[in-house]
Amino acid sequence: MAAALSDYAPRAKDAHILDEKQVHGPPEKKQKIEETNIDPMTMNDEDDELPDMTDEEMALYGRQVKESGGFDVDNFTHSFAFGRIEPISEPWSDSRKKRFGDYSKEAIEKYNTEQKKNFKFKEVVKVNTKVVQGVDYYITFKAEDASTGVIQTFITLIRIKPISKQ
Repeated sequence: MAAALSDYAPRAKDAHILDEKQVHGPPEKKQKIEETNIDPMTMNDEDDELPDMTDEEMALYGRQVKESGGFDVDNFTHSFAFGRIEPISEPWSDSRKKRFGDYSKEAIEKYNTEQKKNFKFKEVVKVNTKVVQGVDYYITFKAEDASTGVIQTFITLIRIKPISKQ
C-alpha cells in the first residue's frame, strides 16, 4: 500500500554555491548518451525489459556522480540499474515547480542564516532524483545576492524520508 503524502517529510541539507563549470563539467569531458522516450515508471510486465547499463555507461555514470555529487548526470533511462540518480525531465507540472522552488527557498534561507548572506531565490535550473527508502532530490538552482545583484548557482540535496510511526 502506498504511503500517504503526509507520511513523508522533507529533510534539507545545506545549500552550496558552485562555480558554473563545477555544476555542468567542462564540455570536452562530458559525453552524451542518446536519450530515448522510454519511461521505466510506466512499463508493465508485458513491456520489453530494459537492458542493463553497459560497462561504458556504468563507468561514465560513476565518474559523473563522483565529480558532481549526483547533481550532473546524463539521462540513462534507456537502460536499467537499480538505485540510479536520474534527471527529472521537463516540462514539470505546476505542483512540481512549486515543490522544487519551495525546497530551494528553504535551502537558501538556511544558507543565508548560517553564512550571514542575503541571497534571493531566482529559479530552479534542474533536478535529479534517486529513489531508495524515500526520495532524494538533487536540486540545482540560481539565487541573486541582494546587495550586489550577482547571480550564483547553488545546489541542495533534499531527502524525503518516511516518518516512523512509533
